[in-house]
Amino acid sequence: MRSILLITLREYLTRVNKRSFWLATFLVPLGFLALMLVQVIILAFSGESVRVAVVNEDKALFSDRTMRDGANDVFFVQSNVPLQQLKTSYKTLDFDGILYIPSLNLSNPNGVRYISDEVLSMTVRQQIKLQIEDEIKRLRLLAIGINQDSLNQKIEQLSVNIIEEDPQGGTNKNAALATGVGFGMGFLMYMVIFIYGAMVMRGVMEEKSNRIVEVMLSAVRPFQLMMGKILGIGCVAITQFLLWAALLISINLLITPILALVVGDVSTLNSTSTYNNAEAEAMKNVIEEAMNNVVALPIETLLIGFFFYFVCGYIFYAALYAGLASAINDETDAQSLTFPVSVPIIIAIFILSAVAENPSSSLAFWSSMIPFFSPIIMPFRIAFGVPLWELGLSMLLTAIGTFASVWLAARIYRIGILLYGKKVNFKEIGKWMWQQ
Repeated sequence: MRSILLITLREYLTRVNKRSFWLATFLVPLGFLALMLVQVIILAFSGESVRVAVVNEDKALFSDRTMRDGANDVFFVQSNVPLQQLKTSYKTLDFDGILYIPSLNLSNPNGVRYISDEVLSMTVRQQIKLQIEDEIKRLRLLAIGINQDSLNQKIEQLSVNIIEEDPQGGTNKNAALATGVGFGMGFLMYMVIFIYGAMVMRGVMEEKSNRIVEVMLSAVRPFQLMMGKILGIGCVAITQFLLWAALLISINLLITPILALVVGDVSTLNSTSTYNNAEAEAMKNVIEEAMNNVVALPIETLLIGFFFYFVCGYIFYAALYAGLASAINDETDAQSLTFPVSVPIIIAIFILSAVAENPSSSLAFWSSMIPFFSPIIMPFRIAFGVPLWELGLSMLLTAIGTFASVWLAARIYRIGILLYGKKVNFKEIGKWMWQQ
């Protein structure tokens, strides 16, 4: 055990003291921050204001109102200048285009034209289209005796809140919140396995190609060397994720006032917003419901389960990567030998998408019991709540699978790590597993 701890410490300190570790640790969150700021700045400053002169010859259309100014600095100005004269002078009047509305047949409203030397953007086109369609709908409703404005006032605050309960009267988890948490945990496990499992593989290959491993094996057993490398890189992963979490929290505290300065406070949004009042209210209710149901999530079980599957899932796949990497003598063989290890991880992501539709299905149950898939599937299911016996059985099978993975990888490692100059295939690797 002391040898494993020493190798773990050496592997950890060697990687943490590298400049590349700190560059990656700081640049990844800063890269996310830069992308967010660039996106916000582009959205905020991507377009100039657009002024459209409206020539409306339909006496019924917009008879008691004017076209509303649209989002993204789009302004509609009613013009009394004749159309032919306006065509030659709209630019001198500081307009970007002319919207011509002829007398329309409400049953077949065709003939609306936009006149400009510049191409009409999709945003402005959609705003014009929606406003005219809404006005035509209003006139059609008036024709059958329905006042749309009064109707909107009566129904705009209408929303239905569905409360989920279990048979004992307890409140069930919020599906949207549980799905978000579950997907977050599942993809985090996916990243850990791929990124740090590949790091273990590269570390084994480098030490073998540099012949450093021969010196180290003169003092420790192959199993101790392999486990020390796996645990050391695992500690590096935990350190890096903790630093990323701290940096992301700090960035979140800094970016909120910056976003407020760039795009303005949400409370300044007016009726030109893309969403109408009913949709905004419904969205607000969904957010409030999600916030109120955070306490309904099994927080303790989530933390314990995530830590367990984080450790076991990483060791399970890292051991396989290390075992197969020890048999590689040429970089060109790396992909062909390690690809079978990557396939179950990719399949687990496909299964995760299906499980999201029904976390209690047979597919969800069995995939959360198979050690190849359980580190990704079970953390997702925990967010929805799973029976303790299912969680316990999954943990037991995952622990057994992890032990088996380490055992098999160690048997491959003890032979492959000292094998040079020979191309190895899976048939030969299979013989190593049972060789005494």
